[in-house]
Amino acid sequence: MTQAELGGATRLAAPPAIQIAGVTVHYGRTPALVDFSLDVAAGETVALLGPSGSGKSTALKAVAGFVQPSSGRILLGGRDVTHEPPHGRGVGVVVQQYALFPHLTVAENVAFGLRARRRPRAEVSVRVRELLDMVGMAGFAGRRPRELSGGQQQRVAIARALAIRPNVLLLDEPLSALDAALRADMLAELQRLRDELPDVAILYVTHDQGEALALAGRIAVMRDARLVDVDDAQRLYRLPPSRFTASFLGGANLLPATVLDGSDGDALIGVRIGTSTLRAEATARFSAGQRVLVCLRPHTLSVREPTAAGLPATLTGVQWRGSSYRLTCLVDEPAMDVHVDVPNVDGLPAPGQRVVIAVPEVGASVVPDRDEP
Repeated sequence: MTQAELGGATRLAAPPAIQIAGVTVHYGRTPALVDFSLDVAAGETVALLGPSGSGKSTALKAVAGFVQPSSGRILLGGRDVTHEPPHGRGVGVVVQQYALFPHLTVAENVAFGLRARRRPRAEVSVRVRELLDMVGMAGFAGRRPRELSGGQQQRVAIARALAIRPNVLLLDEPLSALDAALRADMLAELQRLRDELPDVAILYVTHDQGEALALAGRIAVMRDARLVDVDDAQRLYRLPPSRFTASFLGGANLLPATVLDGSDGDALIGVRIGTSTLRAEATARFSAGQRVLVCLRPHTLSVREPTAAGLPATLTGVQWRGSSYRLTCLVDEPAMDVHVDVPNVDGLPAPGQRVVIAVPEVGASVVPDRDEP
């Protein structure tokens, strides 16, 4: 499936800095990436999001030149680099374990790419100072990687990737080896760097939806070596076009329903869930009587007294999450669990009590009732 078919291509205003056209990659006889197409504009950040084994890292490695496609083409700035070696592509790459040279100092690591290109010594010195200032590592120029924390090593790896002034920056799960607190700090650093690099196209691989939503203008969702959906990050979260994206991006509740009135797209339509009716946003063509799924995000829902309007249910579990509670409610019809996230307040109902799950007027969306290929 191509990006154009998934609805993302028309949003690109600038010529693509990265163009992946129908790329397939095999590891032996096993397909690791199948007919993958994606464009990334200069100055755009696109996240490749998916579970382990979905093909996202393989796609990035194909752009970097670390793996050779079985078919398809890769163009950078309009130049076909499909068969060029990694060092001839002029891209910056940061991998999970940072891959710093242990025998070199921080400054020497950052300077490595420039020296390999035989840049003048004075230019190298200025550029290294500039990059270390940018990533907040100016005071660590003489240290070795073993003397740095994980977050500091990551900053040095990013500085090294940016030293050659690449038009394309490839980030392969750069936060995965960090603890939660340090990951949050480094995510803020990446946001700042992204804003300071307005002309660099960034392709960011992650399995963490929070990272993808925080950093990316668009998200490409992957599954089983294929591209499933690609769109603006906020739209993809609010109006997921497929079952897999709805569940993987945001952990939505998906309830079977029937369409009451049809739509050609981008409209609120009536749906029936069991014996209850509500309005839901639709972005595709749906016909009256069609079986669909209704996507309900846990944070948009609330629980009310059994006499209120909504989905009748029984509260079966309460899980404290610090700043909020995750309620598990067994809906009467269809008989399935629905998760509801509510603020950390007093007076919550107890497990076993009858409740009604209230859905806001604009808090539900319609998803086709089918599996992705």
